[in-house]
Amino acid sequence: MKIILTACSIFLLVYSTINAQSPIDIYGYAQSSFYMFHNTFTPYPPSGEDNYTYKNMGVNQLNLFFGKDLGDDFSGFINFEFINNYSSNNGFGSFNLQEAYLKWDYSDFLKVKFGMLIPQFNSLFEIYNRTPLLPYLIMPKLYDATSGDLVNTFDILPQKALIQLNGSVPVESANIEYALFMGNPPNSYISSPANNILPGYVPYGQSAVNFISVGGRLGIKLNNFRAGVSASFDQYNGRIFIKDSQGDTADIGDINRARYGADLYYKIWNFELSGEYLIVKNFVPSAIQDSLNLWSSQDPYFIGNSLDKKFYYATLLYNITDNLFCYVMWDYLNDEINPYYFGLDGYYGYHFGGGYNINDNIVLKFQYNKNFSRFDTGEDVFPIRKYYENIFTIGVSFTF
Repeated sequence: MKIILTACSIFLLVYSTINAQSPIDIYGYAQSSFYMFHNTFTPYPPSGEDNYTYKNMGVNQLNLFFGKDLGDDFSGFINFEFINNYSSNNGFGSFNLQEAYLKWDYSDFLKVKFGMLIPQFNSLFEIYNRTPLLPYLIMPKLYDATSGDLVNTFDILPQKALIQLNGSVPVESANIEYALFMGNPPNSYISSPANNILPGYVPYGQSAVNFISVGGRLGIKLNNFRAGVSASFDQYNGRIFIKDSQGDTADIGDINRARYGADLYYKIWNFELSGEYLIVKNFVPSAIQDSLNLWSSQDPYFIGNSLDKKFYYATLLYNITDNLFCYVMWDYLNDEINPYYFGLDGYYGYHFGGGYNINDNIVLKFQYNKNFSRFDTGEDVFPIRKYYENIFTIGVSFTF
């Protein structure tokens, strides 16, 4: 993998040099930090758990972009993402082809992307990887790519689109924004060595079902105010559903689901208010719901009785000077089928942070985060345990 990436980079750099009339733009965003974590269970940890303290330092996230003007209002774009000190030799971190698409800029009211892309859904999804442009070291919980191997939060969001139409239409002093997208079903329906669906028919990396995902966003932008609503529709793959802590499985089939979201941004004086709300609704047949209720009653610490999910965050940022800022944020995330991670009430907390823009390319940041949850351990003595996390991080985001 390293050899391939190095060869591609050299080729692109050489091509950019010799083809001066139409160069390839190569740039990226990276974020590195020192991270200190401590958790506490009250009155004491459940069986098999403990109160842990650990520290980490390294590259949280790096995105490498390639862009090319192809003429006649066409352009190409590629986005590679590296997470958590990625190393193929050591088997940690992750590397992904996030985006690779052809874009047609017909006009402000019609732009078309075709290939593989992050769709417009709420406002933060498209730009969550632009780390120097955002104030956070720890992103709002749904967008924190560094925790992807703990829980698949990005399955809560729409996954990659293959085609998107979007634009902005002026109406008096405002602009009406719209986006419509279609794409493959969620990754759980994509064939792979660990998920070989329809062997002999579907190659790894391709969809193995006969439906597509659809969605879009409708919004308004007026001076320093922007707001929108979003929706998407696909299916939840319950064909191999783990129903208890012993790893036993059941087939609950393919379940229709819908996502509904809203986003808001408002700037007044030196204050900036931003936030999002998202719910995921699964349309579960009554017979399947009865099974979920039964499995949850037998093992409430491990499995919940609903496939629904919810997320929201709100950030109030204050620009102290042109270069210095501070903010407070509250965020909440809950996947009700997974109480082992999210607890009885969801996983939520507050953040205090700030930063200093050294120049247009470098931002120093700090952030403190305290999270909360509650767990039903099923143990005879003190079955309900309160849970707290304290996280402190300092770091830097930069553009290259």
